[in-house]
Amino acid sequence: MATSFADALTPLARTMSRAARSIEILRVSAQLDGDDFDASANKARAAVLKWASKRAGAALPKDAWDQRDFDLMAGGRNSAAIRISNDAMDLWALRAEDPDKTVAGRIWSTEVVIGGEAGKRPHLSLRLIVSTNEPDFRVEPHVPGTVLQMIDAPGLIRGARPLQAVPRVIQSENDAEDLCDHLEDPDRRLPVFVAVVPDDGGPPTIDDIALAKATAGLARVVRIPEALTWVLTNRFGRYRSVFNGGVRVYMAGFSATDDPYSHRLFLGEALRQTESANSCAAWLRTVAAEMSISATRLGKEVLEFSSVRTASRRLKAEDQNNRSAPDAELLETAQQLVDSLEKQIVEKSIEIDGYVELSEAAEARALSAEQENRALLFKVRQLKEALAKGGETPTLEPPFPLVWADFLEWLDQTYPDRVLLTPAARRMVRSPEYQNVELVARAITWLATEQHEIRINGGGSLRDVPIENGILNSPCGGDTYAADWKGRRYDVDWHVKTGGNSHDPKRCLRIYYFWEADQQQTVIDHLPSHRHTSAS
Repeated sequence: MATSFADALTPLARTMSRAARSIEILRVSAQLDGDDFDASANKARAAVLKWASKRAGAALPKDAWDQRDFDLMAGGRNSAAIRISNDAMDLWALRAEDPDKTVAGRIWSTEVVIGGEAGKRPHLSLRLIVSTNEPDFRVEPHVPGTVLQMIDAPGLIRGARPLQAVPRVIQSENDAEDLCDHLEDPDRRLPVFVAVVPDDGGPPTIDDIALAKATAGLARVVRIPEALTWVLTNRFGRYRSVFNGGVRVYMAGFSATDDPYSHRLFLGEALRQTESANSCAAWLRTVAAEMSISATRLGKEVLEFSSVRTASRRLKAEDQNNRSAPDAELLETAQQLVDSLEKQIVEKSIEIDGYVELSEAAEARALSAEQENRALLFKVRQLKEALAKGGETPTLEPPFPLVWADFLEWLDQTYPDRVLLTPAARRMVRSPEYQNVELVARAITWLATEQHEIRINGGGSLRDVPIENGILNSPCGGDTYAADWKGRRYDVDWHVKTGGNSHDPKRCLRIYYFWEADQQQTVIDHLPSHRHTSAS
């Protein structure tokens, strides 16, 4: 079998250390509340410094508490601040580093910029960035604690509405109408997560309090009683409303004529299962963080610490030139400016690498969605043609494929809505060593039929179920691993396998998969061979 050079090196690559990369996790953009702009900015800076001091590797210097420039080098817990203050502006920027408490080598960096033009309401921008060499980095985003402190005092505003770290509770028809107005506001920039309180008066089916705290400044969380959801239904129609204990995401730009599938709905019946509720909350946190990055522009709504630092040194150099400072002083400032620009270039290069990875992942998700869509369209055309001819809908499935070249077409035509392959799995079946294609197809048929029915209707355990002679369905156990699917992280915790301990790729069958509860689909991430791990 022909194997590409890249494929041959993949097992080795997994064991090699990787260079650290910077990944931007989230951004917060808001204005400070309060009529006394100077007092609000002072409170906000003090709140950030108090928060940063608990993470610094040493006591912050006096210049820090005086809200002036400072650098504190403390081995992985470095902190620094820059202040630009003149007749035109007052801008203060801080960058604080904090090693992860549980993962070695992972360092969190928080950049905060407070201020703006003189005489205008101060602006807050915040970026959370992680530096890591983990090949499979994933985290459930949560805004830094300093955001919660600033929401408390001096207060933060976005789009003329205050930001909150708790759910907004809808208590009356007028409140519900105001919510509808807000959802349709063309100037709204933050997503709104609406969670319905069941009729029995219990809490929403997800932990909306924890969600509101994690996404404060990234999204707005709203709690509405079931008895008032009719207001949303009257305004937007049933397909754009939310009810029966469900949760809906209203993205920015929503209108009563929008495609309802652009604003995801989580059904209350599914959310009553703890696993589905936790999965929903994790997805909402991730979407809020991703939208905070894609919907804001660096240099406009959000400023980088490195940009403020470079601007400060430029202004200092200009000031020295204007007052004819000594050559030694000018040279020192010029060197600082060069160092600042070089550091900014390095940081940008690392950041770009992170964005490239995100872009590649998004491209893979789009390709997977396109393939799934084509398969479903084929199935729809089949049904329409049968109905147009006045005959019965087709019930016979295509024959099992006998060669790998026919496998993907067979799968896409036969089970487009039940069994799906990740992009990685689709690549694996181009020309694998394992040659019993028909056996693989029969195993997948079991996944699409018997396993599918047990998942959605109950009827027994799936542990060590014999599919046919010598082929079992079993939990992965210690071989469970994480995989991406459509922007979410899942545990691949089941596999179809042949008996025995042989890992010979010509005789050993493995189909690693997980169950996607929201869409009620089986997703295969690795086949048809045994998956190599650090232990194997």
